[in-house]
Amino acid sequence: MDTSNNSKYKILIVDDVKNNLSLLKRLLESAHYKTELASDGISALRLVANNKIDLILLDIMMPGMSGLEVCRYLKVDPKTASIPVIFLTADTGKGTLTKAYSVGGSDYIRKPFFKEELLSRVKTSLSLRDYEKNLEQKVADKTQEMRETQVKLMNVLGGIAEGHSKETYAHVKRVSEFSYKLALLSGMSEEEAKLLKDASSLHDIGKLGISDTILHKNGSLTSKEYKEIQKHPALGAAMLEHSSLPLFKAARIVAQEHHEKYDGSGYPNKLKGENIHIYGRIVAIADVFDALSFKRSYKERWTTEKVLAYMKDMSGKHFDPKLIDLFFENLDDFLEIYNTQIEKEQLEKTLKKKKGNRIKEWFLKVL
Repeated sequence: MDTSNNSKYKILIVDDVKNNLSLLKRLLESAHYKTELASDGISALRLVANNKIDLILLDIMMPGMSGLEVCRYLKVDPKTASIPVIFLTADTGKGTLTKAYSVGGSDYIRKPFFKEELLSRVKTSLSLRDYEKNLEQKVADKTQEMRETQVKLMNVLGGIAEGHSKETYAHVKRVSEFSYKLALLSGMSEEEAKLLKDASSLHDIGKLGISDTILHKNGSLTSKEYKEIQKHPALGAAMLEHSSLPLFKAARIVAQEHHEKYDGSGYPNKLKGENIHIYGRIVAIADVFDALSFKRSYKERWTTEKVLAYMKDMSGKHFDPKLIDLFFENLDDFLEIYNTQIEKEQLEKTLKKKKGNRIKEWFLKVL
């Protein structure tokens, strides 16, 4: 049996009989496994907490904490639940083995044991553990790949929506960055903040259902046209309602609620206060901050001072006052994001222009 690869595994041996510990240690180390020893349950749990253990050989009948109790503790802790446990027991009655498997044991070895049987079962348990870990990693990789595909799709759709309404895709990127920052400041987890960052790219997806004539109009909208524009949150939500994917479910919330106002005067459902989902309240701030800071077909660009004065005045009216307080307490961070995004956009335009000039020069040479 090839044992050259065994040195990467560390096995914890738990037995209250010193001679058993010595024998098991000698057998396992003869096959090049690394070992840790514990003579009672408490010591075993302490060793597992402080070491990377790949497998545990655990005596069932021990004074104080039995092997069954030790295994039960290990299996309720997410950090140790995946470690395979092989029970060592002289009692192989149906009742004992049933209890051993019910608390999470993966196998058992009857005492007294034979060297070949012990090493074979240890190798099998470790091979199964490696297979499960590899499978879990493949699933995780595939899940990440699917998530990245979803994000790319959302970015494309968001860009289409913004292009349809004559706004730049840069608006989508800036709103995403602002939303992500504010989400983290609000206490949202990194994972959920990233979810909102990606979902926010579809905040205006409903504009795909609005007439080009209205979206591309220069100057102020009539009351009738404004009512038509107000349909885009509901249209966006309808476009996304049939997906069960978390990313699209979050995007649906954002699309439907980012024009609701904290005082209940927003649209489409006149939601008020915290009845507006936190996603909608965050993206509302990000969207308005960016929209006012740039020229649109219906308005000129506002100065930063004017934008900030408006947003402060809208605290408790348009915006969640707690979120606005967080925004202003961390204003330098938001302005840095703003300036960084502007610099990126200018660099992209410059590179695109240079690339276009090189192509033009090459074409003229060919002619």
